[in-house]
Amino acid sequence: MKFCFWFLSLLLLLSCKDFDLKKQSADQILEKEMKSINWNEVDFYPTFQNCGTITSKAESKTCFETKIKNTISDYLASHQISTTSSTQDTLIVNIFITVEGDLNIEEIRIPDKINSQNPHLREILKKAISKLPEVYPAQKRSVPVSLRTELPIILK
Repeated sequence: MKFCFWFLSLLLLLSCKDFDLKKQSADQILEKEMKSINWNEVDFYPTFQNCGTITSKAESKTCFETKIKNTISDYLASHQISTTSSTQDTLIVNIFITVEGDLNIEEIRIPDKINSQNPHLREILKKAISKLPEVYPAQKRSVPVSLRTELPIILK
């Protein structure tokens, strides 16, 4: 009986080498996870308080864009902007929203013909954007992240 116990114990110990159990360190797991994340996309776009409860990326994007477009449109409507062409002109505003929710204008591109007719348009756009309510930053995996975006503004 004793011999059988030692024989089975030895057999069990020798067979354990066939189990290839590799341990991964926390750093290896973290590195693998970081590589799998697409850092060029956010899970939720920046939002405003009046957006209510946001449950999807699409909802957050729609609310964000709608609020900015409506605020700028309302502000521009109170100013006389002149265009010479019968077609629509497009302005481009590049904005950067920080992790803290600060909204910064990085660039405003105005076509030369519009800029010459409306020399104060750049300042008007800056004031319109400053009228936006508090911005909540974009999120990636429930962590606030900064976001750069380009907003086209169509003048009619």
